[in-house]
Amino acid sequence: MLTRFKMLIVSACLALTLTSCVSFGSKQLSPIYPELPSDLRICFDQEVPRPAQGPLTKRQTIVLIGQLKKSEATKTACGQRLIQFYDNLGGTNVRI
Repeated sequence: MLTRFKMLIVSACLALTLTSCVSFGSKQLSPIYPELPSDLRICFDQEVPRPAQGPLTKRQTIVLIGQLKKSEATKTACGQRLIQFYDNLGGTNVRI
C-alpha cells in the first residue's frame, strides 16, 4: 500500500514537472497581420474642425451640419472598407 502511494506521488510530481516544461520560457506570440492600408488610416484621422466659440449663425449651423453629415458618410465608408480588409485576411498567410 505504501509503495503504491509513493508511486502515485512520484508520478504526480513527474507529470507536473513535464507539463511545466512545455510552457516554461516560451513566448506568447501575437498574430502578425498585414499593414493597414494608409488610405484607411488617413480617412479615420480626418476630423471636422471645431466651430468657433460663441453662438453660431443660421448659415454656420447649416454648414456645420453639412460637414458633419459628410464626415459621417466618409467614416462609414472607411469602416466598411476596414471590415472588408480584415474579412479578406482569411485567405492570406497570417502568421500566428
